[in-house]
Amino acid sequence: MSTFGDPAARRRVLWGTLGLGGLGAAIGLNIAILKNLQPIARHTLTMSANWTIYGLFFLTTREMLLAEQYGKNRDLRLQVSQTRDADKMFSSTMAGMLTGGMLALVVRRTRRAAVSGALFFGAISAVGQLTYTALNHRRQQWIIRKMGYSTDAETEPKPDESMSLAARLRRAVSVDPITWLPAWFPVRRISSPEYRSILQARQEELTFEMRGLRETIASMDQREQVLLQRLNEKQ
Repeated sequence: MSTFGDPAARRRVLWGTLGLGGLGAAIGLNIAILKNLQPIARHTLTMSANWTIYGLFFLTTREMLLAEQYGKNRDLRLQVSQTRDADKMFSSTMAGMLTGGMLALVVRRTRRAAVSGALFFGAISAVGQLTYTALNHRRQQWIIRKMGYSTDAETEPKPDESMSLAARLRRAVSVDPITWLPAWFPVRRISSPEYRSILQARQEELTFEMRGLRETIASMDQREQVLLQRLNEKQ
């Protein structure tokens, strides 16, 4: 299902954009009052519009990336709950970098500003998503405890899910990093049939070039023989 075809995704984009627009209006109003910027309404609306535009582009991009990441779970036979945190972190960070870089490029029109904007907003998005995920986990554990269930068995890492440095390195090495990239990313790992097709096409191209070289050499030899024959006739 596409991003705009998912009602939950549309609601997240709508309410998130409205929330950021309201937050921008509140910040703009306070700045205008503290700095005595006149007219106050214009500065408030300008700040609200800027935050609304950023929120709309950021949340739409984030939902598109999330849909792309969730779509890979079907091929890998994974549940959404198994990859939700990592997918949200990746999507939020990438959406923040794309949004920040684009807005900085539009406003300042320099590549340096685009890079700094991408890094700054990407870092803010990553920290914000990390904070939200941690608070959400705390909230879930609190609800479980209130219901009378124990969270010791769930929070205690299993032997194959150890959080030690060696275990993390083993898991990082065992997973191909190319598979983490979305399908629209220009870099991807080709399959064996595709690799054989590329080699075959390259072989046919080299064979064609070799045939052309042989014809050129044969033509040069023929010209050389004609020139030698003419020189012998003159002598």
